[in-house]
Amino acid sequence: MKWITPASLILLLHFAASKALHENEFGIASTLDSSQCVTEKNVLSIATITFTQFVPEATEEEVNKMTSDVLAAMKKNSGDGCLESQLSVFLDEICHETELSNKYGLSGCCSQSGVERHQCLLARKKTAPASVPPFQFPEPAESCKAHEENRAVFMNRFIYEVSRRNPFMYAPAILSLAAQYDKVVLACCKADNKEECFQTKRASIAKELREGSMLNEHVCSVIRKFGSRNLQATTIIKLSQKLTEANFTEIQKLALDVALIHEECCQGNSLECLQDGEKVMTYICSQQNILSSKIAECCKLPMIQLGFCIIHAENGVKPEGLSLNPSQFLGDRNFAQFSSEEKIMFMASFLHEYSRTHPNLPVSVILRIAKTYQEILEKCSQSGNLPGCQDNLEEELQKHIEESQALSKQSCALYQTLGDYKLQNLFLIGYTRKAPQLTSAELIDLTGKMVSIASTCCQLSEEKWSGCGEGMADIFIGHLCIRNEASPVNSGISHCCNSSYSNRRLCITSFLRDETYAPPPFSEDKFIFHKDLCQAHGKALQTMKQELLINLVKQKPELTEEQLAAVTADFSGLLEKCCKAQDQEVCFTEEGPKLISKTRDALGV
Repeated sequence: MKWITPASLILLLHFAASKALHENEFGIASTLDSSQCVTEKNVLSIATITFTQFVPEATEEEVNKMTSDVLAAMKKNSGDGCLESQLSVFLDEICHETELSNKYGLSGCCSQSGVERHQCLLARKKTAPASVPPFQFPEPAESCKAHEENRAVFMNRFIYEVSRRNPFMYAPAILSLAAQYDKVVLACCKADNKEECFQTKRASIAKELREGSMLNEHVCSVIRKFGSRNLQATTIIKLSQKLTEANFTEIQKLALDVALIHEECCQGNSLECLQDGEKVMTYICSQQNILSSKIAECCKLPMIQLGFCIIHAENGVKPEGLSLNPSQFLGDRNFAQFSSEEKIMFMASFLHEYSRTHPNLPVSVILRIAKTYQEILEKCSQSGNLPGCQDNLEEELQKHIEESQALSKQSCALYQTLGDYKLQNLFLIGYTRKAPQLTSAELIDLTGKMVSIASTCCQLSEEKWSGCGEGMADIFIGHLCIRNEASPVNSGISHCCNSSYSNRRLCITSFLRDETYAPPPFSEDKFIFHKDLCQAHGKALQTMKQELLINLVKQKPELTEEQLAAVTADFSGLLEKCCKAQDQEVCFTEEGPKLISKTRDALGV
């Protein structure tokens, strides 16, 4: 965002480098301190997470050896039972294992030192390493036996398996899931129907794992792409909406601390990520009487569950009697005469007040509102007629809210009319035009996530549609951008992903078609039909039909609704005829080419 100048980045970096001072250059106090005493209890699981996320190809035995070695080294350098907790200790151990670093291609990174080595190892992290197979929960009987024989080894294996498949997931989130899974195993192994118990409870954990990992990777990607200034702004908004009773002094203190913790987690500094997170949560609960009345139940929970509870607690309500008139917020001050630091603090205070008076608005909408607000202030301060110049201020800010609400209403109306499958087909047409370079599997996966946004958000009350939809869409688009970062899709997607964080969704929505795309020569191989179409049912049949739809749009991006309806009707006719035939394969062999020829003539391809 334009309104936070590079000075804010300096602010956070200065703060991060001097926690021992307990405050930053603006004099904002911190809830954190410099004490980072680590006990052996903490370090075992954290070491497993750290080593596995940096070297996901490593076997469990290799990770256990590194964990044992680093703990021994930390004990050796400790005289008071307080173990050294610097990330460099873990990276030293990774690189100390010469055989391991050569085996997994780490020697290039390990030949460097300090920050360069750290950044090199971070850059190796991939969303889902191809060498690591998908995670499968062990069979119930096997789980119960292993858990009973050695609970610690069983849970450490779970942490290892989750960490290697989710290299960007924050350590506290992994430990929270592990604690939940431990309880599931204990409960289900005593249940009358173990299979059903495991199936139900594991599904819930798998969903939380998937969503948590996506969110954490998204945050790390946004920090990497847009820097700390966006992180601070979004953190102020989220905290102000969550803790609506908190004053600006408390919010700016917490915002700096929480932003720092995100940085630590994304840098792979699992120990400080965990410890500083616990300190912030402890502070919030100690001050809940002045921060929020909605977190009382969360604060009764054990620390391992506390963070998840507070993060997922409902936003606060607008404080009684509190209102905000943007045109009067500046008062008689001249914005143009503010120093860069004063502008940062003024806009931060505006974000705080606007967010706590609009706790249900999407974060991205408030970011767009703040950007417009500053642009108007800059222009009006130069005009010499500040009051008159701001006549349309609230109307201009309201446009952002109305656009988001209109889109959410349109999306929910479509969902309620079309249902999951037909809505996904509509999204498939749109996104195949936007990004025809994506594979069919990628397009089906992306649009499936879009449908899940509608199915989740459209069940809520209407005033929550926009906030829910924009929030989930931000993560969905973020993962499209992560895919684009790994291998650029096209110039249009790249522009939307890289130009403005707050406008990403607007940009993707308005980007209708990749005009640079040239359809490949027509290939009949993509339109060959077999009797397996008759044997497929439910989701499998839907996927086959959607792959056909994608190939049609890739072949003819300007495909009209009428042309699509005609082709779909012809295809349905082929299915009905051949699936009733005595020899289905012969029917498809004879009738399939006729359909392809007719389709090519109709589409002109």
